[in-house]
Amino acid sequence: MFVTFALDSIISVVMKFAPIILLLLVFGITMPGRLAGQETTPSSLSVFDYLTREEGAKIQVDIDMTALLQNRKKAEYLPASLTDESGKSFEMEVRTRGKFRRRRCEIPPIKLKFRKAVLQAAQLDTMNEIKLVLPCAGKQADEELIVREYLVYRMFEALNPEHCVRARLIRLQIKDKSQKRPQKMLAMLIEHEEQVSGRLKCAVVSEWGVPPERFNAEQMALVVLFQYMVGNTDWDISACRNIMLLQPPDDEKILTIPYDFDFAGLVAAPYSSPTSDCGVRSVRDRCLMSSGVNPEALQQARQRLLDEKQSYMPSAEANTCIQML
Repeated sequence: MFVTFALDSIISVVMKFAPIILLLLVFGITMPGRLAGQETTPSSLSVFDYLTREEGAKIQVDIDMTALLQNRKKAEYLPASLTDESGKSFEMEVRTRGKFRRRRCEIPPIKLKFRKAVLQAAQLDTMNEIKLVLPCAGKQADEELIVREYLVYRMFEALNPEHCVRARLIRLQIKDKSQKRPQKMLAMLIEHEEQVSGRLKCAVVSEWGVPPERFNAEQMALVVLFQYMVGNTDWDISACRNIMLLQPPDDEKILTIPYDFDFAGLVAAPYSSPTSDCGVRSVRDRCLMSSGVNPEALQQARQRLLDEKQSYMPSAEANTCIQML
């Protein structure tokens, strides 16, 4: 019934292009394609949009990393500041976030919370929260995992530019008060749900066990098959796990928007594992989690993934760019 996506082939494509993307960032060349969703007027520009106007933007975060790690398990904010490549600085607060990576990683994911008064003074929108995902450890392989997960975000965004969680790759420098030398790494800035819901003018739905008939069938089917294609089982619509549920105005059907792809087979993080409900042993094996999804919508999503392959797979234009260096 369904096309068999060659996961090994997709992973080989991503592995082929990951070093290219790293070099593109080093030499200051942006990824091919427009940064969807960032055609905003100055009055509506968010701090996320401001900081990610270009792919691979240089950003410095000044922080007391020792205090942050000591408070890893607490939802306690600590003072910090962020400086962009132009030298513009923003005061903010930070805390650790997430679940698995929060426990496991040397530097856990971080939530950035900017002061609204500071954003207003900079003539930016007051949506003031951004997610920051860093390499799990200090090895190059950990940076490559960031690039791979970033590519999954961009693949889904290419398929559905509006109804997605946007992620942007940055060149991050962490200036720790307790260390003489700053740490440099690739990292991701990811939209907070406040930004996504505001951008789409939707309300966040937090209830569990929403019946299938309340969902947008086409969007739901696309998410299910996309997750199948990239080998990700770390999600659950009914439990709102790694899926954002958004209610459009006028009582339209609920949208399902995926995020957090580090357990996907396409990313192939060494700590990843499939959900036990699927009965597979490796994230390199796929499991179609399609319970409650309209079969006709699944067929339409299947055809769309086949027809639009060139739009969401890593483009040959990236190879052309690298040959020009």
